[in-house]
Amino acid sequence: MALKLNLPSTQFGVPAPQAYARITNFFGTKDNIQVQVAIHYDENARQTGMATVREDAHYIAIEDLKGDLIPAIYGVLKTMSQYAGSTDV
Repeated sequence: MALKLNLPSTQFGVPAPQAYARITNFFGTKDNIQVQVAIHYDENARQTGMATVREDAHYIAIEDLKGDLIPAIYGVLKTMSQYAGSTDV
């Protein structure tokens, strides 16, 4: 599971219209989890081991997660402005 999103610009100064965002790690307490997300230029870049174009970390309240954990985390990520318009892949 991952998200596909359009990045108008990356740290390298180029757009990534098919950026691929994937949860790489999460950990937490009974109240919150920290989620780490790696964003690659596209899915092929991730599969071939290329460097990320961005890495994010987010804190999510456990009470905001409903249902199965991983899909729930992606659901919360999609409500954040930096993932606006993203789709599941």
